[in-house]
Amino acid sequence: MKLTILHQLTQEAIDAIANKQPLLAKKKIDSAQELINDLTDYTTINEELVELSKYQTLITMLNNKLK
Repeated sequence: MKLTILHQLTQEAIDAIANKQPLLAKKKIDSAQELINDLTDYTTINEELVELSKYQTLITMLNNKLK
């Protein structure tokens, strides 16, 4: 369920970057990063941790693209 929200935030960040809306993209990236941090703190299932790691990498790449 929370991974669905994370996916949506990530997609919205990608769309904002594509539409040249850096402030909106930054907001979505920050929200996604916060959610990743929260989920990582409370997740004990290895498969979910692997998924979160993938999103973490993508969010980092998107954040670097904005710089």
